[in-house]
Amino acid sequence: MFCPNCGKQVKDSDNFCRYCGAPLSEKAEESNVQTFIETPAYTNSEETTQKQTACSVEIDEDKQQDIQPEIPEYDLPSDNMEELVLYDVKKHFMALFWPIVLTPVFFVYFWQIFLNTHSIFSWIVAFAILTPIVYPILRYSSDKILITTKYMRIKTGIIKPQEVNVPLIRVPQLLLEQTTVGRILNYGTLVFKSNLPDRDSDTFCYIKDFDEFARIIDNPVEFVRESLDENY
Repeated sequence: MFCPNCGKQVKDSDNFCRYCGAPLSEKAEESNVQTFIETPAYTNSEETTQKQTACSVEIDEDKQQDIQPEIPEYDLPSDNMEELVLYDVKKHFMALFWPIVLTPVFFVYFWQIFLNTHSIFSWIVAFAILTPIVYPILRYSSDKILITTKYMRIKTGIIKPQEVNVPLIRVPQLLLEQTTVGRILNYGTLVFKSNLPDRDSDTFCYIKDFDEFARIIDNPVEFVRESLDENY
């Protein structure tokens, strides 16, 4: 079938257009996971001119048989029509900087002070040291970014994790940030629109191999095409 928004050919099993991100079925529109940025209603001028020219000229019945359907820019492997994960973003070791620094401090405090003073203040100090140790470790294991043949899927948070699905065509609009230390150690931050009503945006910090990740962000469709050609 063809996308009602951009006119390109897509597969019958697709819920969203892999070129412009437009929903193809009622099921896709009712998805519980919010999609990043609504697809703008724009039309490629060159494609519009070609379509208008084609419609203004009568085509003979003999020539209609020579018309071939438009070939997609990339396609899923023929033996697997499901969405494929092509890249799993890892976090840099700097995400565990404070757990590494504060863990020895906590053990020294626990054995030298906490066990000898059973006061409320000692409990408060223990939790104050333990929180920046435990929280980054939990975020290190829970936060995920997956780049698939259709979306960039972002998951952040622990107690109430939020998920954002960005169509590949919208991925280059995401904001990348990198500090001076990040440029030296090759890590950075991704800023994306949050699904939560009280926050306009959210961040995914300490992305490992940031240069490679930035290259994928610049042209995700080309990355998908290269990955499929290489692996399938």
